[in-house]
Amino acid sequence: MAKLTKSQRKEVNQKLQDQQNTDNNSVTLQQQNIYHMDASEIDALHRMQNSHPELVTKILGFRQQELDIQKDIIGLEKEEQDMRKNEIPYRRRYAFLGQSMAYSLGFFTLVGGAYFAIENNPVVAGLFLTSTVGVAFAQFFNKKQKQET
Repeated sequence: MAKLTKSQRKEVNQKLQDQQNTDNNSVTLQQQNIYHMDASEIDALHRMQNSHPELVTKILGFRQQELDIQKDIIGLEKEEQDMRKNEIPYRRRYAFLGQSMAYSLGFFTLVGGAYFAIENNPVVAGLFLTSTVGVAFAQFFNKKQKQET
């Protein structure tokens, strides 16, 4: 295969530049695909700098946009982690409050059942006891259906 002459290389370069100018609107940055540039790609860009400076500038601009987006995502994740660390005491307090309320409710229903049993009212005492035991068994044997997403 023969080498291109100087005029043929200029024609090819001109066609590439014309094609690049028409494709400017169709080039998009895909944020989901992170392209890591290794040494050979950087070397290729360096060699292309003289023949296609606009293309090299555009590629490096896209790479810079990707890096900026990554920095923004890391910043957002750090803020979220800080917020979660600040919420830990409140979540513990809420969980402790819920457990203490459940235990106190169970205790008072058992005390109420015992009181009505002493007062010779076995129907109400049975209702107190069965409500406590029924709720406990309902929570213990609660089978949740798997949610498909």
